[in-house]
Amino acid sequence: MKTNLNVDTKALREKILDLAMRGKLVEQDPGDEPASVLLEKIQAKKAELVKEGKIKKSKKLPEISGDEKPFDIPDSWEWVRLNFGVIVERGGSPRPIKNFLTDSEEGINWIKIGDTKKNSKYITSTREKIIRDGLEKSREVHVGDFLLSNSMSFGRPYILKINGAIHDGWLVLSIIGNAVESNFLYYLICSPSVQRFFKNAATGTTVKNLNKERVSITPIPLPPLAEQKRIATKVSELFKLIDVIEKNVAEFQDLEQAMRSKLLDLAMQGKLVEQDPSDEPASKLLEKIKAEKAELVKEGKIKKGKKLPEITDDEKPFAIPDSWSWVRLGDVGDWGAGATPSKSNHEYYNGGTIPWILTGDLNDAHITVANQHITEKALKETSVKIKPVGSVLLAMYGATIGKLGILDIEATTNQACCACVPFTGVSNKYLFDYLMFMKPKFIKSGVGGAQPNISRTKIVATPIPLPPLAEQKRIVAKLTELFEQLDTIKQNLMSV
Repeated sequence: MKTNLNVDTKALREKILDLAMRGKLVEQDPGDEPASVLLEKIQAKKAELVKEGKIKKSKKLPEISGDEKPFDIPDSWEWVRLNFGVIVERGGSPRPIKNFLTDSEEGINWIKIGDTKKNSKYITSTREKIIRDGLEKSREVHVGDFLLSNSMSFGRPYILKINGAIHDGWLVLSIIGNAVESNFLYYLICSPSVQRFFKNAATGTTVKNLNKERVSITPIPLPPLAEQKRIATKVSELFKLIDVIEKNVAEFQDLEQAMRSKLLDLAMQGKLVEQDPSDEPASKLLEKIKAEKAELVKEGKIKKGKKLPEITDDEKPFAIPDSWSWVRLGDVGDWGAGATPSKSNHEYYNGGTIPWILTGDLNDAHITVANQHITEKALKETSVKIKPVGSVLLAMYGATIGKLGILDIEATTNQACCACVPFTGVSNKYLFDYLMFMKPKFIKSGVGGAQPNISRTKIVATPIPLPPLAEQKRIVAKLTELFEQLDTIKQNLMSV
């Protein structure tokens, strides 16, 4: 059964950034000029820029209190607010924007969120340009500036590799002189502590927004400039290693999926294990199933369904061994969907002890527990039915189409689960493996409509190649063995 290769590279990146911003990723060098001296230089540079009229004199911000410092930093570092070494401004939008757009090569790059690329820290081009008059209502930005989206998925930093203009959905951060190393600032903004501050500082109910003032007062740890560069270099090196891990994991997962699909394909064609001439052929098994089904109908344990049509040659996707038979899924078990007792009747749920399985509980594996339960009253007064241990469940609706499970407990299901109780002589695990083999086709056939689905009618009419029972067991054993080997390879990869 399929398991996931859970390599949480996102958490790994966050841990690296957290260590970096605490001064625990690289060693401190006593020969570095301390951050206190860097602060004096930044202050002098700001005073010079104010005198030249290049920036406005900012209001004096309050000292950073102990409560605002999320962790301790080395003695050579300093806590400052972001706008001590960075100027923060908001973009602007000339309106109506269509009056300012131009196809001219001489136009100014009009930088929008859509110009960003997934997992890239740079913005390198734009789809649109504006005329120079648009700058009066916008803000000009330059190569090396940082952009932060200030709405929706706010706080994600990008470094500009182009000049241009930004609308009011952006904040621009411009480094004062050489106060902060560019790549260090990028990693600093991405770090958990700064992102957490942004999240808490964002305002709004339906849509959260970051404004210039709140970003400006963000407390940040400032190392000596030389250490900033060492930190940025080390983080970059480690992130490149994680990139390799992500690539290898993705490639392995693709390969693993292809291998599982191929093994299932070979199994269902009778090419995974050898046939044994002494096995009772599937034709004899079908006679026994037919007799069992008639007896169950007679006893009122199952309903007599419509006779399924013979399988045509066009419906047979591949050849099977002579000892096998093509049948329909409705021939190998009793299929039925569940139900949902009225949610408005609390007596159907409160204090319930009967497991009630939903499609979200299906995980392509054995089901040992239920997340929800119903009462005896619900069982008596509604159409829900208890399915026995060993029943095979198949999700029919929505995003979970094709998801599977085998009951290790007696349980009921909701209407989105179709449950099969296999007849004697049909291995529930073989049926499970076949449904896993068919999952891509079920998903494809369920596409369309407001609520994609595969109906019970479609399921029971689906052809299935049925081997002798003894061979079903050999197939299941071989698939289990091979899948376990794949899982072992996964575990080895995770432990590297």
